Amino acid sequence: MKESEGLYRWFRFVKRFVIGFLLAIVTLGVVGYTVFMRQVDARGAWRAAARELNGGILHYGERVERFAKAFQRRPSDYYRASNGLLVATNDRVIFIGITPGDKLENEDAPPSILQYEFPNDTILSIDRERLYFLTAGGVRIRHGDGPGREFAASRGDDAALDSLVEHVNRRITAQKAEAAREQRLRTAVARMINEPIYYIVRRGDAISSIAKRFDATNDEIKRWNNLPSDRVRIGDRLIVKAEGPRAR
Repeated sequence: MKESEGLYRWFRFVKRFVIGFLLAIVTLGVVGYTVFMRQVDARGAWRAAARELNGGILHYGERVERFAKAFQRRPSDYYRASNGLLVATNDRVIFIGITPGDKLENEDAPPSILQYEFPNDTILSIDRERLYFLTAGGVRIRHGDGPGREFAASRGDDAALDSLVEHVNRRITAQKAEAAREQRLRTAVARMINEPIYYIVRRGDAISSIAKRFDATNDEIKRWNNLPSDRVRIGDRLIVKAEGPRAR
């Protein structure tokens, strides 16, 4: 009985040792890959992003107005940032980044491009924030009600990022003001279209001539103005359209 119990304890010990050893190997492999096998060349990433920007990403008539060197930490590559350029054009805001490469990859292998874009319109928002456990100054860009994406300024490029944020927010403010002005104009036009149109009777006018001028009938003119007959006097103010566009 004691021998069986001792053998059971021995097998349990071996089992735990093997499982612990395998977990340690896996952990070391993951940490080693994350820390040692992933390489980040920020300067190379900036150059590659600039080549992509100048190589056909921009639309016809699109021009760069502001840019800043920035990086993003994705959940899958949190400890190795994707470096690149955050660019504000006259059409949109773009992030062009280069994902961290593997040291085992061929040096001539093309870089893996990471690209996000946000259209310039009134539902775009870009706000300064402290990111990544408050370790870096950056921005959160949202388009609509989504959670948005975070981009941090590369070392020494905070001023460029501030300039980009100020420029984009100034443009958004102008777009919102223009949209509000257009809405007020549409409201005013709709009100004018739906308001009654009046006419002051002049010498030589008659109900029939006034009705013809404003594409109405004699009966409509009399009904709108509560006239008992076709007689009108100079200076009378008549409703010639209950609503609708003014006749020419």
